[in-house]
Amino acid sequence: MNIDIGSKIKALRLTKSMTQEQLAKALHVSAQAVSKWEIGSSLPDIQLLPALSVALGTSIDSLFSLADGQRGQKLDI
Repeated sequence: MNIDIGSKIKALRLTKSMTQEQLAKALHVSAQAVSKWEIGSSLPDIQLLPALSVALGTSIDSLFSLADGQRGQKLDI
């Protein structure tokens, strides 16, 4: 199962009318890091996931688009 987390982060960020800079500041990372996540050249550190989900107003499961039947499956990201 492939997950395009970058597109999900961007869509959620735009839904909240946040800039990359605003999201970066909330997470104490650079705007360049957020940009790299969104274009898919890197992934957010696992330690950032709780804060990222709060900043974007979603759950970690929703961030990864996991439905109930998919939890526990191996992710190919």
